Amino acid sequence: MHVDVAIVGAGINGASTAQHLSAAGFRVLLVDQGDFANGATSRSSRLLHCGLRHLATGTDFWQSLKRPDRLIKSMKTVRDDMLARDEIVRTIPDRVKPINFCVPIYSDDQYSPWQMDAAFAALRLTSPTGVPLDYHRYSPQSQNDVPVAPWLRDPSKLRGVAVFREYLFDWPERIALDAIFDAQRMGAIVRNYTQVVGLKQQKGDARWHLTLQPTHQSGSASFCVTADIVLNLAGAWVDELIHKTGSNAAPKCTGIKGIHIALRLPDEFTDWGVFTYNSLGEPLYCLPFRGIHYVGLTRTPFAGDITGVTASDQEIDWMIAETNRCLPKLAVSRDDILYSWAGVNPLTSDPENPLGSREIKVHDHTSDGLPSFLTLTGGPIMTHRRVARRLVAKVKSRLPASNTAQCPDYQSVRSITDQDSNVCVSTEEIERCARDEMPSSLTDLLMRRLGLGWEPDQGIEQARSVAEVAAPILGWSDAQVETELRSYQRHLASVRRR
Repeated sequence: MHVDVAIVGAGINGASTAQHLSAAGFRVLLVDQGDFANGATSRSSRLLHCGLRHLATGTDFWQSLKRPDRLIKSMKTVRDDMLARDEIVRTIPDRVKPINFCVPIYSDDQYSPWQMDAAFAALRLTSPTGVPLDYHRYSPQSQNDVPVAPWLRDPSKLRGVAVFREYLFDWPERIALDAIFDAQRMGAIVRNYTQVVGLKQQKGDARWHLTLQPTHQSGSASFCVTADIVLNLAGAWVDELIHKTGSNAAPKCTGIKGIHIALRLPDEFTDWGVFTYNSLGEPLYCLPFRGIHYVGLTRTPFAGDITGVTASDQEIDWMIAETNRCLPKLAVSRDDILYSWAGVNPLTSDPENPLGSREIKVHDHTSDGLPSFLTLTGGPIMTHRRVARRLVAKVKSRLPASNTAQCPDYQSVRSITDQDSNVCVSTEEIERCARDEMPSSLTDLLMRRLGLGWEPDQGIEQARSVAEVAAPILGWSDAQVETELRSYQRHLASVRRR
């Protein structure tokens, strides 16, 4: 089998790129060694950033002016984030939820109230007619109008509270799946649980030869595919894929581990989030999601086995301490944690920064002896369509499309009945996902296709009914249903630690 473009990695960037390349008329193969959207896409804060974090980084404002090159790069990233925010909110409003996001401004912060005002003015200038930010700064005298203000630390040091409108994805895995199966509708070949075990160009042949091995069925035979172009969108695994070509290219990705904890907070926090800084001067987010809140995150270099990465006891304890530092009246203890999770963010390697760069970079490996091989690093969730279009342009500059162009469909096949309470899924929806969306396990269904794994009870209440409805379609016996239920419980115990 031959395709124009082989995409390795079916996270949200790989999914969107497959969708846009298929729409542009290219024959596309999309593969992932695990399930679709099971890497960084499923481990994020789920925040549709407006770009404030690139301006308010926790470092001194005047120091940032001493590096105009970095400031210019930050402003470009901010503009990308704002334009992506506009497009996502306008085209798939049912996949995002607006929240009130508050930023406390303390007398010992690196930023003064006027600098926060200037930051939001800069944000608005990057997209003057875009989705409103609804920015307002409350003075110390009026901060009681902000429901969460009484819970903030050091009220005597508060110089004000900035509040703006932000959005959360609900949920990014579903956005990726919608893109993947829309790509399939337009002719793409999509395969989960399929690992690249061989990747090379043969002498006198410019095509790439990929040897693929199914991983979810023991004894499955490997098979070969050729492609004119390979797009390495494997997230934190991009360097591993590069090395499978035999190349000794310098690392392109810096993996940064982050964890979150899930809590129930008082009613005053309903639809309210907090963006502040931890004791290291790094962002701390407290985000409402389906009746609970996520608090995160940590940022530590990670070079171990990314598969099944979890939050350690030390990391959870640190997150609890930082939550209590920023919101001391909550008095969070280990018993308050519903669950935790961890992920590895594939940032762009930067010699000047051991924590990597948030620059979205497409690496052309021609100089590494790998022509028609491109790698993406630093692509966050919210800019996935802009990244996809950028990659389409690069493919078009190298290769003519094989087929007629089509129109992508961004609308979700799955609607949310109530984003703020437990989601109940219909029998028809379970059957559709089992029949049409290539799940290999109950975990695939609950965590990514149905989203029940993100409920406060992590889908436990509905797990058996989902398994029993899906069983006839997936060929599960009664014994296999019990095995799937136990496997899901083991999954939660291993990666969702309390």
